[in-house]
Amino acid sequence: MSALAVLLCCGLIFIGYVLADTKEEWSAAVELRDPRPLAVSRLRHQLGYGGLVHHYLNSILRPENALAETTTFDLGAVRGAMLDFQSLDVSPLERTALTIINDELDQVHVALEQMKNGEFADLSPSDAYASFDVDLDRMANAVSTLATVTFGEFGETPPHHQLLSEFEAAIGLDGIVHHLKVFLLTADPKRAERTYDATARAQALLEQLKLRAASNAEREAVRVINQTVLQYIAGIDLAVEMMSQGRTPQEIDAAIRVDDMPAISGYATLVSFEMARMERGTEAVGRGILIAQITALLIFALFVVPFVLLFVRITLGLIQVVPQWAEALTTVADGLAKEQFEKNQDYSGLPAELAALEEPFAAIRRTLWFRKEQALEGEAQVDTMAAENEQMATKIAAVNDDLRMATRRAEKAAKEAAKASEDVNMMGGVIEAMSHGVLATRGFDGILFWNLRLSELLGIPSGWFSRDRSLHELLLYLATRGDFGSGDPTETVQNVISFMGEKLTEGVLRHDLSIKGNDECVLALEIVRRGDGTIVFSATDITARHELAVAMEQQAISDPLTGLANRTALNDFTSSMLKHAKRSGEKAAILALDLDGFKPINDHYGHGAGDEVLVELADRLREEVRETDFVARTGGDEFILVLLHLDDGMGAARFANRLLRAIEVPVRLSSGEDVSVSGSIGISVFPDHTEDLTLLYRKADEALYGAKAAGRNCVMTYDEIAAEAEEPADVAKSA
Repeated sequence: MSALAVLLCCGLIFIGYVLADTKEEWSAAVELRDPRPLAVSRLRHQLGYGGLVHHYLNSILRPENALAETTTFDLGAVRGAMLDFQSLDVSPLERTALTIINDELDQVHVALEQMKNGEFADLSPSDAYASFDVDLDRMANAVSTLATVTFGEFGETPPHHQLLSEFEAAIGLDGIVHHLKVFLLTADPKRAERTYDATARAQALLEQLKLRAASNAEREAVRVINQTVLQYIAGIDLAVEMMSQGRTPQEIDAAIRVDDMPAISGYATLVSFEMARMERGTEAVGRGILIAQITALLIFALFVVPFVLLFVRITLGLIQVVPQWAEALTTVADGLAKEQFEKNQDYSGLPAELAALEEPFAAIRRTLWFRKEQALEGEAQVDTMAAENEQMATKIAAVNDDLRMATRRAEKAAKEAAKASEDVNMMGGVIEAMSHGVLATRGFDGILFWNLRLSELLGIPSGWFSRDRSLHELLLYLATRGDFGSGDPTETVQNVISFMGEKLTEGVLRHDLSIKGNDECVLALEIVRRGDGTIVFSATDITARHELAVAMEQQAISDPLTGLANRTALNDFTSSMLKHAKRSGEKAAILALDLDGFKPINDHYGHGAGDEVLVELADRLREEVRETDFVARTGGDEFILVLLHLDDGMGAARFANRLLRAIEVPVRLSSGEDVSVSGSIGISVFPDHTEDLTLLYRKADEALYGAKAAGRNCVMTYDEIAAEAEEPADVAKSA
């Protein structure tokens, strides 16, 4: 027995070891087979490098290659990936992100059909891209939201499949190819910066993939992909240089074109190795379970089978004896059944264990006798119960009468409800006919009703609204689309709900909201919380009024001819400038600029030509100043420039001399003639010359007059004017 016990213990320990090892393999296999990360990775791949967005942008840059058909096929693949993700148990945030992606896919489909029909054949690639209503950044943000919800934050040691997914994003959608192609089509320098950022991110991810490579094939795939990334980096540098030379997007695209097939094949190799790891993990789990099953069967054969044989032998013995015992017990039971309560039964034919039943059977006889006596008493109780039943019947009749009355009241209530329903339908028709959008919600939860005008104003498909939706989901949709600014959509919605909850306790909440989903329209919202907790929203389109107000505000602070700031805006800016300079301890400068030789142009060519010169010179001033500087036109040919963040007054003087060189370049009039002007500039420095704004202007004007007196087309600082004023007195003293 001791040997069997030792063998049993060893077998159980072996099974435990196998199951523990199988559990680790199972955990790894489950993580790799999780359908949500697989769905996100597939969606990123179908949209990104070598997928829909890649071919869509190439279709615009290279219309002669007829890539629109291939891109249409890519669109079907993306739809399939979307269906895979939608089949999962998605959260409201994920459902909102999927809706946004689907909206942009619809716009891509429209753009592809227009390209295939040749509607934009006469336009340049840049103009064609601007004509399409496709927001790739919006799509990229939605895909990034899905990845963040699925994987969580990207840590220092992410899982291998997350690393592959993030690399797909770094090189595809929201990555190198995306921003480089858009840079070629828009010439936006911010796109070039984002492309450089994407290449740095891709190289960092490739370095991690190289460290994790477990075979020569994986390392070779990483090397090939890295070579392609290096080609893209060289292409970015060349694209920026050619863009500054004024080359067309198609010329730049042809010059920097990269063969993507080796990199795409290398990425497919990395994905195939990931799938192979998943299959090996599954096979290891199957082997572990099979070994545990075989070991369990051996233990069963060694220890359970002998006990089963012993049980069968005991059962066969009982089968031979039990019929005799059953016959004796039947005789006793027959006696009890014939009400022979006082008769002693014969237990001599039973085994000693069953003969011990004599006492319990005697107790049964006494109990049956007692029950017989109770039956006689029960007859009297039946009569009493009959009387009680008659009383109960009377009460039931009264209840029936009450039920009939309640039924009549219910019928009356149903009629009143039908009338109320008609009133509600009539009210619904009135709401649908209203010119502004209406929405009612049960607090911040379910949507109660809405009208079609609301979906038009918000730029949301009317089919999106339903009673299964909530106000929280609607706010998530708007936040994910960017209507509340940048930032985490979930956190933004929580802030909006907190703000509304606080302000609605004070009465009606009024707020203007810019909606991106409807051509940047501006809505005036009125929000009211009723006593029953219902929140009613009313949205009115005030885009025209808002644009008029912005235009009037801009007109009030800008020069109508050149678009530069006017005297009013200048005074506001310089007041703020002085406060900032005093706090920071930095220097600032006022430059008073007056054109030389401008009046003869007006006299000889007319005031229209003079206006052309002023507009051209205003553009040159904008190009020369920094983003932190300020330019204003204060008179006919008079300008004021405000320079901030200066180390000393010499920096302002160097800038002023460079400005004069830009002004001297001849201006080509619309009539084809070239005219030239020059400029005189006077400079005062804060706080070297004064800390008073009025005196700064005055001293800059004095320096300007000094520059004109010195022969024009030169720069004069207030220090030089003050030195010239003191020089005669010094000469008199020396005499």
